[in-house]
Amino acid sequence: MENNLRTQERPFFASAATVAGSLISVMHIAKEISLAAKNAKAIAERAGEKANGFRPITDFIDEMGHETISLVKSINTKALEVSRIAVDELRANDAYQRFLTAKEYADKDAISSIQRLIDAASEELSEHGVALKKEKSKLVDLLIEIKTQMRASAVISTCSRVEATQAEEHETSLGVVAENVDTATSKIAMIVKDCDDLLN
Repeated sequence: MENNLRTQERPFFASAATVAGSLISVMHIAKEISLAAKNAKAIAERAGEKANGFRPITDFIDEMGHETISLVKSINTKALEVSRIAVDELRANDAYQRFLTAKEYADKDAISSIQRLIDAASEELSEHGVALKKEKSKLVDLLIEIKTQMRASAVISTCSRVEATQAEEHETSLGVVAENVDTATSKIAMIVKDCDDLLN
C-alpha cells in the first residue's frame, strides 16, 4: 500500500475549501455583470434603432451573469464535497499509519488482529482515494466550463464596444457597460485561475 500522507504540502482538503471560499467573490462579480446588462438594456432602449446591435449583446451578458452564478453554486457544492472526502482520506491514512506502527510493536498474538485492521484501513484509504480523484476531476471540469464562459464573455465584450460606437450620443454609456463587463470577466478569470492552481 502506497503512503498517501500529504504532510509535505498543503493539505488538499484546505485547498478545496479555499476554492469554495474564493468563489463567493465570483458570485458577487457575476451579480454585477447581470446588473450591468440591465443598465445596458435600459440605455439601448433609450438609444432606439441606433443600439439595435447592442440589444442581443445585453441579453447574452445577462444570461452569462445568471449562468456564472449557477456554475459558481455548483462549483462551491463540489469543492466542499471534495474537501470533505479529502478530510476522510486524511483520517483514513492516519489510522492506516497508526496500525502499521502498532504492528511493529505488537507481540505475536496480536499481529493477526492488527493485520486485519491494517487491511480494512488500507481498503478504506483506497476507496477514499478513488472517490477523491473522481470528484476532483468533476470539480476541474466545472472550472474549465467557467473559464470557457469567461473567454466567450471577453469576445462579447469586444463586440459590445464595436456596437457601442454605433449608438452615437449613447456611445459613452454603452462603452462603460462594455468596460465593466470586460473588467468583471478579467477578475473572474483570475480568481478561477487561482482556484485551478490550488487544485493542481
